[in-house]
Amino acid sequence: MGIRARMTVIAAAALAAIPFAQAGGPLAVRSNGLPYVWSTASEIQYRTDNGPLSVTVPEATIRSRVIAMFDVWENVATANIGYNRAGFINPAGAFGAGDVDTAAEYAAVEQDCSDGNQSPVVYDDDAVIFQDLGVDETSVIGFAGPCALSASNMLSGQVVMNGLFQDGEAAPVTDISVASFDAAIIHEIGHFSGLDHSQINVNCLNSCPADDLAGLPTMFPFLMTSTQNTLSVDDIAWISRLYPQMTGGTTYAGTHGTISGIVFFSDGESHAQLVNVIARRVDTGANEDRTTAVSVVSGYKFRPYHGNPITGATASPFGSAAPGDIGLFEIPVPAGSYTVEVESVDAQFTEGSSVGPYQITMPGTAPAPIGPINVTAGSTSSGHTITLIGTPPRFDQFEGPGP
Repeated sequence: MGIRARMTVIAAAALAAIPFAQAGGPLAVRSNGLPYVWSTASEIQYRTDNGPLSVTVPEATIRSRVIAMFDVWENVATANIGYNRAGFINPAGAFGAGDVDTAAEYAAVEQDCSDGNQSPVVYDDDAVIFQDLGVDETSVIGFAGPCALSASNMLSGQVVMNGLFQDGEAAPVTDISVASFDAAIIHEIGHFSGLDHSQINVNCLNSCPADDLAGLPTMFPFLMTSTQNTLSVDDIAWISRLYPQMTGGTTYAGTHGTISGIVFFSDGESHAQLVNVIARRVDTGANEDRTTAVSVVSGYKFRPYHGNPITGATASPFGSAAPGDIGLFEIPVPAGSYTVEVESVDAQFTEGSSVGPYQITMPGTAPAPIGPINVTAGSTSSGHTITLIGTPPRFDQFEGPGP
């Protein structure tokens, strides 16, 4: 089983379409509701392109930067995940060795990734790969995600970088800073590791005060600032939930707890899926709610669709079919006191920049935040309900849980 990638776009750019999985928290979810993750029995092995990122960034330089980008995730104290550069990309089919610099060579390497044989990091120095895939090379900095899955684990994955953003030329795109480019690829390595996008402080699309900027996730769908090269509370919480550090001085269970509940339509019975849910910390005031926040999409475990004879949608292979998961939210948070609020996923976040399996407008309007909710490390504060205001009647037979 294989899935393709999420992508990072520059702020306000047009979005390009690439097939993707789900879920607004973890990137892909199994039928039992558990996320697909890499095995942590050993370090995740990846291989890098033996060519330059661009005419101004040689192989040795970008190799060093890539290792440092993976280290950003590996260095999370409460997460148990490690990565190792195993060497250069192995030959595969039409790709003999060296620089992956044609569409045919990339296709061969990607197929080898889909076969579970290796996890390549590809440098597209002249954007021919992006062009061949139909991805807008003037707005998309990179894309990444798993290539192959077993019944429970990711087996291989890829990261592809657009060298046009680092080639020293003003056309066809203007370069971005090294810090900004690396922030975008750190984001892609989050997808490679199994994380989906996060929507927190979405006002930053238009105006972003300093505290809001501090809370902006690396996994926000758009690159807004070079400071996204530093992980937010949301990024740390989710990578730690997927790969919890169980031993040592700083463990996930010793620092984090969980807030869980259900989002309902106005009838108080029907679960509402694909609503963005944000827990904001309110212990100390001083705008802590803007800097310390973690989010998830309601129903993140649930299959995005089960087949619909009216729309022609086919059943998704990802996610739980349990009706109780349709509107469920579970948010990992550092121990503390939180309010929980809901909002619609922004309409700009679609296709490869989606938050969750696909974008819909939240039905009705959001109620006032609930809380404060006190969360202790190693525990779950459960049973919280959020009922939307003024929604249409409950879902029809084709939106139900299915077989």
